[in-house]
Order: sequence, then C-alpha cells, then structure tokens
Amino acid sequence: MRWAIIALFGPEWLLGMAGAQWSIARRAKQQFQDGGIQWTMRQSFFADMGGVRVKLDDDEFPVTSKHVFVLVKLGLIKLDSITPAAIADRSKADGIAKLFTIVQTGCITTLELSTIAFVVCTIGTNIMWWTKPKDVFVPIVLKIDCTLEGLLAIVGPRILDPQSEAINWKWSPLEKFDDLRPNFLVDVGQYLPRKSSFELSQPAQKIRFRNDRLPPLERDWLLGHFLSVLSLFFGAVYVSGWNISFPTRIEQIVWRICTLMLFSLVVAFWAVDAGVELHERKKKVSGDKKVAVTPTKMVLYAVIMIVYVTIRLYILIEPFVCLRSLPRTAFATVQWSSFIPHF
Repeated sequence: MRWAIIALFGPEWLLGMAGAQWSIARRAKQQFQDGGIQWTMRQSFFADMGGVRVKLDDDEFPVTSKHVFVLVKLGLIKLDSITPAAIADRSKADGIAKLFTIVQTGCITTLELSTIAFVVCTIGTNIMWWTKPKDVFVPIVLKIDCTLEGLLAIVGPRILDPQSEAINWKWSPLEKFDDLRPNFLVDVGQYLPRKSSFELSQPAQKIRFRNDRLPPLERDWLLGHFLSVLSLFFGAVYVSGWNISFPTRIEQIVWRICTLMLFSLVVAFWAVDAGVELHERKKKVSGDKKVAVTPTKMVLYAVIMIVYVTIRLYILIEPFVCLRSLPRTAFATVQWSSFIPHF
C-alpha cells in the first residue's frame, strides 16, 4: 500500500528507489567479479531483497550479497543453490513479461499528459528492475553447521567480541560487512514524532530486510544523471501542456503555476542533493558515516515535499475535473491511415 501511494503521488520517487536498488546490486556484482567469483545482477537483486537465508544451529536470518561474498570467500557456503536458473524458477515474471508491461504502459493513452508523465517513470523503473526477480516468496536457505557466536568468531577480525555481537547486533548479525545503511525511512524516521514504526528490531530483521534502502548516488555518475534527466522530463511533460484548453481561464492559470512549480521543485531537489553531497565531500565524510538523509537535507526536503504533495494533489485531480467540459477536438476520431505515406 505504501509503495502504491508513492507511485501515485511521486512516481519519480519510486524511480529513485529502483535506481538505488540497481546501484547496490551493481556494486555487489563488481565485488564478486573483483574476487574472481561469477555473480550476476539477478543474483545480487535476489540476495539483497532477502531471497537468501543462512540457517545456523541456533539461528536463521537473511543475508545480503556482501554477506554472501564474505561467507563464500571463507568457504562456509557454496553458490550451487543460488544459480540464476534457481532464482528464475522462483520469479513470477520473465523478461518477456516485463517487456510487455513496458509496451503496454506506453500504448494506453499517450495523448494525455498525466499518462505520458507516468509512462516515463514507469519505463525508467522497469529498466532499473529489469533483472530483479518478481514476487519471490520462497527463499534459498543455506545451512552452516555452527552457532551464531561461532560464525562471528570465524568471520573476524572485524568482530572483536563475537559473544557480544551475537546478542547486540542491530541491522544484521553480519552488519560489520554490510550494515544495510544508508536506510531512507530509518534516517528520516529519527526526526519524526512517532519513531516506533521506523525502528528496527532483531525479530523483524530476521524475517526480512526493509526495502527502503537508498544510498548516496555520487559514485554512480551515470545513474544519477539518468534519474535526474527522467525526473526533469517528468516535470517538463506537464509544463508542455501550457496551452491546453481548460473549462475556465482560472483553471488554466492555476495549472500553469502548478506545473512550473512542479518542475522547479524537481530542479531544487537535485540542486539540494548535489549541494549537500559537494559539501560533505569537502568535509571528507567517510562512506560508512553517511546516511541517506542528513539533517540539512531533511529540512530542505521537508519544505520541498510539503509543496510538492500539494501540487501533485491538484495535478492528479484537475484532469478528472476537466472531463466536465472537454473541447470538441477531444471527441474526434483519429484517422491513422492518413499518416501512412501514399504514392
């Protein structure tokens, strides 16, 4: 339900989350390749979404791609059961189905600006999630014959006190190798009055990972530009309807103001993101101390989001309100044959 609301009010935000997941998967794949181990994007997505679990003598919990890499390098597990074929068998959609989704999305009603804007973000999101398995309910469980404390003792030396770590871990028993940070909702939630829904607990973390991980994108230059261009295009689509016919002059003026503000807010978002990242880079903030949303970003994003959601509400409602008085051209039948060259 949460993701449906995000997709409705801010499809470009969903696109950003998809891009973040793609970035994490790509880095994990590179880590395996640097270590001389065959590993694909599909396997990275599968592990990072909680598809791989480790079963010990006294515990069981999900592991990310980075965790899998550490366990493989130590010879504790093998990748025989985490093959692309095994993952494809669990996924409910293949490449053809995803391609059909993209084509279907692009062919519904491209004459309406709102639909075109959503189409752009939907296509971008599907590109980011192209190799991500869909609707996987049964994980792959890897058995390691030892206790959690014994496992932490083996994977050292980062873990100085295995006995304490086995009891007091927060994000994952193997968080010294991948602590699942930055985490968008957790980083934002600490500033909200009701923090309980954003706090993590060991029982919850043993069941599944939170799916709102959003890393900084400054190291993914190409991805950052891809997301910024698509989100700017999303806002520009609405601005392109500057001269669309409205039932009243006031509605047209309000539409123009809102679409300009929407586009400006997207520009402001990326300006804030780039500005804060540049500032942190000058301060030489280490990667392990970074959070998805810094206090400075939190304040600026809060202002942007309040205005943005208000504008999005109007832009979502107004197309339906305009149905009460459509121009005559809206009922015209397009003669597609006239576009075919005749000799």
